[in-house]
Amino acid sequence: MYEALWIVSIAAFPLILFGLRVREIYFSNIWRPATAKITACYPATIVDVDSLFVDMEFVLDGVPYRKTEINTHQMRRDGFEPGSLVAVFVNPNDAGQVVLDKRDTNFLDAWARSFVTRFLSTSSRTTRH
Repeated sequence: MYEALWIVSIAAFPLILFGLRVREIYFSNIWRPATAKITACYPATIVDVDSLFVDMEFVLDGVPYRKTEINTHQMRRDGFEPGSLVAVFVNPNDAGQVVLDKRDTNFLDAWARSFVTRFLSTSSRTTRH
């Protein structure tokens, strides 16, 4: 019984990572772009997985926002030092929802982008101001 659960959990992990990346790529197609300034950078652990988190500030339509605890899904601080500028995508209906604009850096990213392009319609794209 435990062996079957172990196998299922191992199989589910890449699917979860794939789903998270698909979500980020989909949002990058329908959310508004902005430039954010990193105000803090710190490591944290989620379910025994170390990751780098950042706090940031950005301005959208003349309104300043501050967002904390954004998971970079990376371990390197390169490009995330306080004072660095990063590209983000902001939910046009709720500026509190932000995702980092990450370039496709591996096979999973390329596969997720292909999935979004083929199967998830972004034709009802939100109007950008």
